[in-house]
Amino acid sequence: MKKNEELFYLIQSLSKSEKRYFKLSSTGNEAKEYLLLFEAIESQKTYNETEIKHHFKDKAFVTQLTTIKNYLKQRILQSLRNYHSKTSKSAELMDIIRNVEILFKKGQYTICLSELARAEKKAKNFQQNILLFHIHDWKRKVHQALYPQDFETLKTIVLKQKDTIQSTNEYVNLLLANINPAQFSLSHKKSVSLQNKTLKTLHKYRKQLLAKHSEKAKQTLENLLKEWEQNPDLLKEYFSMYFSVYNNLLGFLIFNKQYKEAFVRILLIKQKTQGTTKLSASVIKEKLRLYTMELEIHRNLKGLHTTHEIIDEIQGFISQHKALVPKNYWLSFRFQFANIYFLKKDYKKSLFWINDILNNTTKKDRKDLITYTHWLNLLVHFELGNGFTIRYLIDNFKKLLKKQKNIESYEKIILKFLSKTADYNIADKRAAFIELREQLTKHPIPDHILGYIDFNEWIQQTK
Repeated sequence: MKKNEELFYLIQSLSKSEKRYFKLSSTGNEAKEYLLLFEAIESQKTYNETEIKHHFKDKAFVTQLTTIKNYLKQRILQSLRNYHSKTSKSAELMDIIRNVEILFKKGQYTICLSELARAEKKAKNFQQNILLFHIHDWKRKVHQALYPQDFETLKTIVLKQKDTIQSTNEYVNLLLANINPAQFSLSHKKSVSLQNKTLKTLHKYRKQLLAKHSEKAKQTLENLLKEWEQNPDLLKEYFSMYFSVYNNLLGFLIFNKQYKEAFVRILLIKQKTQGTTKLSASVIKEKLRLYTMELEIHRNLKGLHTTHEIIDEIQGFISQHKALVPKNYWLSFRFQFANIYFLKKDYKKSLFWINDILNNTTKKDRKDLITYTHWLNLLVHFELGNGFTIRYLIDNFKKLLKKQKNIESYEKIILKFLSKTADYNIADKRAAFIELREQLTKHPIPDHILGYIDFNEWIQQTK
């Protein structure tokens, strides 16, 4: 996003209750101006600063629009901090630390110690080591203010800080090891934090997969999930991390075609997400990842009769969380819908989603998905026997392809086949498909292309 669009996207991301809280908490004469700006930006579908300036041309603040936009952004962020002050333990702890800083400056050391004791207990229970370091740091400052010569106690506090730093360093090293296993090695020291243990276990899981120890890899993830489930408070606090591990297990099951078990586990995790009252952006992305895998099962098991239900469910979910779902995710899902219905030979529904994509394309859309939507469009019209339409579409599609790149040999072969045989009878089509397979044997379709549309499977099905 552009710098001047930041405020627009922030406002668009707000829920109805967050907007209501912001408006109710905005009082005073100075609030009127930025509330007017808030409402004007809120009403826009895409950000248009020229339109905003024209709308407020009679207002004095329009001459300092950048300043008032920054002010409005800070007020919204302040409102969000207040609204979500209890949304997570880390947010609660940061509020306590801020309170301690204020109390310390006022010389209210006894209250500081009381607040720090409360914070330390929460931080330990929820394995918030980074914040625990800051809590110990404030304990040291307060104790030093009260008892400047008590070096033994100060030493004890600083050693506790050192322990939390070591745990944080382990967390950082685990992140690096998971990003680049070849470059960064892991410590053999047992992890105390469940988050650290999760990262170490995922690294172990990947190594087991590379060694082709599939059953061990599966068991590794199952054991890790059980440990999360035995710590319900941590599971609730770090649900997105648990969800990510769960999705890794689902990916394993689908890759190994264990669809029955995958379906059962999908139902279970959906029940767990329903119990999550506030979905963060990270949880929403994991839910979208879950839906992608569920659609993969529907693509592989063409006889499933619940495809329409899951597509309706996905539509509803994305509509509900529109502000937090990247636009290309929605494009990807629509392409999957079209592809699945095509494989199930439900050409009417496939064409519905194809038209929905092609009639609403923008310059920001993924070009690869748009290109293969055009391919899918040709295949659907071929199956429907729309010869005249196909030849018209092919002429336009060739122009599009030539703008992007040279037309590959396999593409020329398939396009020529579609144009020539669309009006053939069944017997002639069978003979033409045999010839098509022979031609593609000499000019094979690359595997990464088959990941978009499995042309080989389509040819095999229609022989």
